[in-house]
Amino acid sequence: MLLLIALGVLVAIFASQSEFFLSERNLTTILRNSVDLAVVCAGMTIVIILGGIDVSVGGIVAVSAVLIGRAYQYDMPDMVVVPIGLAAGAALGAMNGAIIAKSRVPPIVATLGTMYIFIAVLFLVIGGVWISGLPNTLSFLVLGELFGLPSGLFVIGAIYGLSWLMLRRTPWGQRVVAIGCDEHAARLVGIRVDRTKIQAYALLGLFAGLAAVLYVARLRNVEVNIGTNIALEAIAATILGGANIRGGIGSLLGTLMGVLFIKMTQNGLVLIGVSSLWETVVIGGLLIVVLVLDALETRRTS
Repeated sequence: MLLLIALGVLVAIFASQSEFFLSERNLTTILRNSVDLAVVCAGMTIVIILGGIDVSVGGIVAVSAVLIGRAYQYDMPDMVVVPIGLAAGAALGAMNGAIIAKSRVPPIVATLGTMYIFIAVLFLVIGGVWISGLPNTLSFLVLGELFGLPSGLFVIGAIYGLSWLMLRRTPWGQRVVAIGCDEHAARLVGIRVDRTKIQAYALLGLFAGLAAVLYVARLRNVEVNIGTNIALEAIAATILGGANIRGGIGSLLGTLMGVLFIKMTQNGLVLIGVSSLWETVVIGGLLIVVLVLDALETRRTS
């Protein structure tokens, strides 16, 4: 509810400062720019409910996008290119999960290390040069329309519908929540914690691979700085949406609202002439405020 109120205040502020903010064209632009982040956030929500975190997800998106771009440059068809991106993301995510589960290294430390590896791979493969001029055969997934609505809306709906079913209507989802609430108790009742962790991180990687497909479909190029802010934005959107950074609690609907809040903030700042450098400052500041409030509430209730 607080986030919904904040969204209303945000819209009111930007609408009063720019007549274009609530235009149909601008709202469609916000939606299309939100699709790849929203897909990543669905997986991030599940991982945070599990009690984990992945700061390397931007690197996974980057590596998957580079592989997609290279595959297109070798004239591979979409039916080959898309599985390459998805498989690369799932494999890198599973690797993160295996490192965390088997070595018991804190997730933020493990994924921080793999993040630097993924960034190094990105620069080694593309050599600091953009991959551009890629085909537009998949652009309809983000830029097209279906039944008069942006097609990206249906992509987001499908991913979040599937994620909700997995999290709330399957034994696997119950195991994820149980591990996030109390990992030691979950082990005592026979839950295969390590396997569930690997599966959750692999799912996040799969969604990151899909986000790379959607990113390439939307922009038709791969930039050298792709994925730079995705991890921060994904974590911020998930926490803003009500997920507890310690695990056990999270809301996919809240996460989606968090994505909308972040993308509207970025769009509105541009429209009113504020430097894009302030976007990260605002998002990081919001994340700190929410974490501090959550810590104070936890201390009060305990």
